[in-house]
Amino acid sequence: MWEKHLASRDIGLLQGPGPYDPSRPTLLMIHGSGGSAANYRPQLFRLGPEINPAAIDLPGCGQTPGPAPVRVEDYAQWLGDFLAAGPVRPVLMGHSLGGAIALQLALERPSLVRGLILMGTGSRLRVLPAILDGIRDNFAAIVPMIVRYAYSPQADEATLAQGAKEMSAVDPEVLWSNFTACDRFDVSDQLGRISLPTLVLVGDGDQLTPVKYSRFLAERIPGAEMKVIEGGGHMVNLEQPRAVNQAIIDFMASR
Repeated sequence: MWEKHLASRDIGLLQGPGPYDPSRPTLLMIHGSGGSAANYRPQLFRLGPEINPAAIDLPGCGQTPGPAPVRVEDYAQWLGDFLAAGPVRPVLMGHSLGGAIALQLALERPSLVRGLILMGTGSRLRVLPAILDGIRDNFAAIVPMIVRYAYSPQADEATLAQGAKEMSAVDPEVLWSNFTACDRFDVSDQLGRISLPTLVLVGDGDQLTPVKYSRFLAERIPGAEMKVIEGGGHMVNLEQPRAVNQAIIDFMASR
């Protein structure tokens, strides 16, 4: 069903193992800074038969060639053009930078989307200058620091080491562009214009986009629901996949 969207386009897209069923709701997942569609494997392969799940690689990430934009508006334009090229109108699930892109698209082209799941994100995503500078000046040292904050304080060293290995494989310029786009993003005064069904998800141990960011979203997006996932950090869908998947299934049941 994604064939028309992908026609003549070089875009990385992962789908769940089952055949696409147009009678089921479709979920398109957008990863965060320095990530890829592969970050959603626990959702792609475990959400069950009720949903058509897919995850997309942003420009410069995974199997999608760059360059990586430095503005969320440009990512939203790219994603909107992808969706407009075919018939699928999914619920968008965005993590961190992906959530910012989903919010921007919901404000600019809401007809392309059936709903939003905003996970570990916010309406404003400032980044410490030390992180932006460190990505360019001392990449090997800054990556483990970013990863340590990306997982809950209870994460074991093996998990942190794997996360650092994966992020270290990202082009530093792409990671810098991703974080720069986050740093420049702010739609805090526009949330009241969003009219799509919305679920806000956040780990109770999220150190990068803490619970108060999600609460702000839930309080200002009309009709939004919010769920706090126990034992999860910023990478909550990897740390607590069962709880995240159940929240997705419950929300998608009525989409």
